[in-house]
Amino acid sequence: MPDSRVHIRRAQRTDFTAVMTLLGTSGAAVPPPDRATLRRFRNLVADLGTDFYLALVDGTLAGLIHVTYARQLSALPQAQLAQLLVDPALRRRGIGSALLAFIRQRARKRGCRTFCCAVGTHDSAARAFLEQAGLRLVGEWFREDVQSS
Repeated sequence: MPDSRVHIRRAQRTDFTAVMTLLGTSGAAVPPPDRATLRRFRNLVADLGTDFYLALVDGTLAGLIHVTYARQLSALPQAQLAQLLVDPALRRRGIGSALLAFIRQRARKRGCRTFCCAVGTHDSAARAFLEQAGLRLVGEWFREDVQSS
């Protein structure tokens, strides 16, 4: 059951520090705090071709969701979950579920046929969460790094 105090809103340029702090507390990779990272964050927030939303509980950042959309030549658009994070201290309160439900509705409004995401084989908690949310495992992803870091 989602926390009734959860407020979901689009990320803003001024959310940079709070988002970087959430990345750090969640154990996600935190990019270096430089101008390039700030520029990348601001471009992401301004990009209307993606959805980057934050969940706030009592005005404090509790979670985030980032989804990209891909137009297809021979099929309807596809939504791809790039990142879903919830502050570890606030997990199991429905925040992740609320973010996922919100973004699914956004994907439907955009006319997407599918909603997908890639999860590493080692992340059993994420796999269980997504399965419980109604997503199902279909095949495997192939990947190649085309640019070095």
